Amino acid sequence: MEDIKFFPFYERIAIQLPGNIAGKVLVSVLPSLVFLAVRYVSIKEENFEDWSWILAVLISTAMIFLYCATHTLRVVLTEMDLRLHPDGEGIYWTTLKRVLSDRNFVLAALFFGLLNYVVGHMFAPEEWNWFEEVTILSGCSLAGFVCGMAAFAIFGICLSIRAFAREAERTFDFTSPDHCGGTAFLGRALVLFSSFTLIGGVMISVYILLTPWKGRENDLVKLLMCIWIAFPYVMSLVVLIVPAVPINKALSEYKVELEVLLQERVTNIRKRLEGEKLDAAQRSELRADYEFQQNIREHLQKMRTWPYGLSANIKYLIVFLANLAASVATVLEWMKQS
Repeated sequence: MEDIKFFPFYERIAIQLPGNIAGKVLVSVLPSLVFLAVRYVSIKEENFEDWSWILAVLISTAMIFLYCATHTLRVVLTEMDLRLHPDGEGIYWTTLKRVLSDRNFVLAALFFGLLNYVVGHMFAPEEWNWFEEVTILSGCSLAGFVCGMAAFAIFGICLSIRAFAREAERTFDFTSPDHCGGTAFLGRALVLFSSFTLIGGVMISVYILLTPWKGRENDLVKLLMCIWIAFPYVMSLVVLIVPAVPINKALSEYKVELEVLLQERVTNIRKRLEGEKLDAAQRSELRADYEFQQNIREHLQKMRTWPYGLSANIKYLIVFLANLAASVATVLEWMKQS
């Protein structure tokens, strides 16, 4: 594993277990199984009636998503290297390693885990005994720990892509088949990160809505729940758009600069055709050059200034609508219970 440049602690834990993928699955699933076992001891046959199984699924799913996102991030950064620094690391690697250090990962995870525990304790149903409350809040803290790492990773991704955008212009190609100047690889990764964020966030909101928290009849609590329902969708769009903004800026500047250059060339050719006395061969050569420059301009106009192709947009739309349907169904169920 010496050749892996970005290797956070949760991957080093998994690599100690047999098999690469199997180790990651075990690290993801084992905490959920322990939580469910302890939870079952506390409430017996009511385990699946209080929706705690959703919390267990969330913990495992979020951890699996984190492993998948980390792998995808390494692929993206390697492609950045091939485009900009094939003989060494770019500044985006330095930024990523500095921000997404093990220490920062753990601090972010502990913050979100503690926040989940405090909020859960404040709104814990009065009918829960101390053992029930401890077990469920332990699950909430674990979910917050994992989701906190994922949320913090997004911050590091944004900074790394911004660092890449500073020198990415020399890699742009308006004739690229992706019609995004050769940046669609970033768009595909961001759609994946955004989809992971959306799915995990909706699972959190579903669990919160279906759990009988104290004060559900209070208007303030209802408002907080409504905000939480919207939160996953907002965060998903943030993940999709914010890291892409510096790429959009760089692509827009590249497109404008090239358009100005091509416009000058076309104007000069047209002036020569209209004002100079040319023989047939010269005039034919200039007309061919004029058509060539116009074809280049047509290719340039078709280039998008966001790193998203049609297929990436369709994939995200499908995930978005599927999770929206799940949220609507949960809200309707919540309204019936209220």
